[in-house]
Amino acid sequence: MHDLDKPYTDSSQQWDIACECFKAEFKFDPSEIVTIDTIREMFAEIVDDHALSQNAAISLMFALYFLGYLTLLEIMKAKDETFEIGDMSDFYLILDRADQWAHQAADAAKLADAAAPIIQATQQIMHTLQLSR
Repeated sequence: MHDLDKPYTDSSQQWDIACECFKAEFKFDPSEIVTIDTIREMFAEIVDDHALSQNAAISLMFALYFLGYLTLLEIMKAKDETFEIGDMSDFYLILDRADQWAHQAADAAKLADAAAPIIQATQQIMHTLQLSR
């Protein structure tokens, strides 16, 4: 992980950089998740509305990806009560990295405000699925 903190730029460009960082850190393509288009739209709206820096945008993208994955697990569990959620250690790493990027962001306070609904939704789904880290 390296510091890419730059002031706000176009959200499209920030998305591409955030995805590259995600691929580099986790060795899989973030576009594999079913709801990636929705996540990208949410990302662009939040980044543009809050003029987030690159480090904040990377943190946000990681958090949104994790929320998207949890949402997918919630859907699977709703469809099949016997669905078992396996070891989440690798996915919790995404949250850890999101926190690291957030701590490097010059606009971390702005990110915290912008991401509050995402954090709340993530906590709610984790509670529903009885997950803890």
